[in-house]
Amino acid sequence: MKIFTEEQLLEQTLSTGGTREVIYKVDGFDQIETLQHSLYQCSIKEAELSPGLSLKITKATCFSPINCEVNHDNFNLIASKFYISGYHGVICSKVKGVAENYTEMKGQNYLFYLPNIREIEQYFPNETVNSIAIYAEIDFLRNFCSNLESVPIKLQPLIEKGKSPCFHLPIGKILPAMQTVLWQIMATPYKGILQRMYLESKILELLVLQLAQLLENETSKQKVISLNKSEIDKIYQAKEILINNLAEPPTLMNLAQQVEIHHMKLKQGFRELFGTTPFSYLRNYRMEMARNILLESKSSVLSVASAVGYSNSSHFAAAFKQKFGISPKACKLRN
Repeated sequence: MKIFTEEQLLEQTLSTGGTREVIYKVDGFDQIETLQHSLYQCSIKEAELSPGLSLKITKATCFSPINCEVNHDNFNLIASKFYISGYHGVICSKVKGVAENYTEMKGQNYLFYLPNIREIEQYFPNETVNSIAIYAEIDFLRNFCSNLESVPIKLQPLIEKGKSPCFHLPIGKILPAMQTVLWQIMATPYKGILQRMYLESKILELLVLQLAQLLENETSKQKVISLNKSEIDKIYQAKEILINNLAEPPTLMNLAQQVEIHHMKLKQGFRELFGTTPFSYLRNYRMEMARNILLESKSSVLSVASAVGYSNSSHFAAAFKQKFGISPKACKLRN
């Protein structure tokens, strides 16, 4: 297995017909770097949005396998990472409690602290990896802490003493609320200073959602899903009924009757399996479907509203903007 360091990969890129372009101070970012080569293409946007808090948006597609050695020398930062698409492998043998080989993948979010660690990141052919990463200095997080009781257990040594054993935590699925913020970061409607203020507010919101998910994981670590197989099947059946009846969804009571389950068990089951209520799930599904149609077709906003179950286009536009931070019309212009 051939392994490049980051410096070697860049040198190989530039010496074999590849290109590198770096633009500074553009679109609210400190720099945007674009790399093009026969082996891969990559775009990296970076911004330090306030002292001790930075954002990195990466989109990379490989056309051949690439193994890149990454050294976290003096990397005394807490990293929060969200995968929008794709996956890649990691080989790292020095993190206690973590497998030597693991995968980071689409739809998942991670929190890690890996100072002075060497790892190998593995990228696979025809796989586009799109991720958003937040890097926070310990002092930045400490400024928010009035007591340790509200801090996730894994972060308490860092907040209290400024040091901790290395850790890499798969926090779980990207929740609907997280998806909304991720989309808002990717499709920010502002420019310049307003964009930087907006991005800072959104990555703080994303950190709050992730740390809340981690706290929930810690408090329910011993908790077992209270649903039996029959109930799980019924809740998945209820989900299918909702998405197959976007225009006229049943009421909660009617939905529960259709799948022969108590309505409170239905709500509880949706929260356990999907992290939200039945009708929040439906609303998120409608909005995601609408966004995809707007981006991938020539359909009008009115026809898209109708397709996802809205008879009133104004109500649709308001719901869309509430979720994604931009209007359906503005989203369509990105097509």
